[in-house]
This record gives sequence, C-alpha cells and structure tokens, in this order.
Amino acid sequence: MDDDDRRVWQIAVGLGLPAATGPGSLSSDEIHPIALQLEESAHRVRGLNRIPCYTEFGPVLELDEFAHRFRGEEYDPAKVPVECTLAVYVTDTELDELLRTVVADLGIGDDGYSTSAGREVTVGLRAISLESPDNSFYRQLVDQFNAVQR
Repeated sequence: MDDDDRRVWQIAVGLGLPAATGPGSLSSDEIHPIALQLEESAHRVRGLNRIPCYTEFGPVLELDEFAHRFRGEEYDPAKVPVECTLAVYVTDTELDELLRTVVADLGIGDDGYSTSAGREVTVGLRAISLESPDNSFYRQLVDQFNAVQR
C-alpha cells in the first residue's frame, strides 16, 4: 500500500466536565481508562502496533481556548469539558473499521451512553494535516508506521 493512501486522523471522545478526583480529573497523572480503551481498539483492528497511534486526555482544545479568552481572570478549567483522543495514521478502510471498533469497545449506544465511561459521550473525528507546522508532532505516527514496515 502506498503511504499516500494514509492520513492522520484524531478520534475524540467527549466526556463532559472533568471528574473532581481520579483518572478523569485534570490533576491526575493516571492514564484515563477511556484513553487506554482507545489504544486497545487500535491494536484490535490490525494487531498490536500495526496502526500507529497516540492517545491524550485533557480539555477540548477549542472550548478551552474560548473559555480562556472569554472568561479571562475568571477562567476555571473545571468548567471546560474534557476528551480522550486517539490519533492514528491509517487508510480510509482502516479508519472505518477502527471507528466501528471504538464504538463497540466503548459500548456506545444510539443514545450516546457509553457503558465503559458510565455516562453519555460524544464521538468526533478530526483530520490532521501534516502540512501545517503546528501538527509536526503527528509526524511521529508516520515514522512509526515506516519503521514497522521495514
């Protein structure tokens, strides 16, 4: 398969407001359990480490940026929704399979309730352009893919 058929995508699972304590809190150093499940989903699609991936947990960036600007001194990170994200370097076919796997693994029903998260969640998809210097961090996914292919 030609590398040109692959793109970087970010799957975002919106979790609502952060927890006060534990792995869903902003002060925790623990890996969020949903982030772990997202990574496990990526490994289930093509096998361990076959789909380069990277997970994160934190505030929804767009909402956090707005809150900072709008609230100024009154900004409170506890009032900004959080998300777990999974960045992947995949083909369209792999992405479609991964999306179905993520929804199944997180037990997300038609009503948006996730049995894994124990709450209603949202799921979004962001295309990540490697052309933008701001996204150079994601080049590591391409490098990881190339290293596995050798």
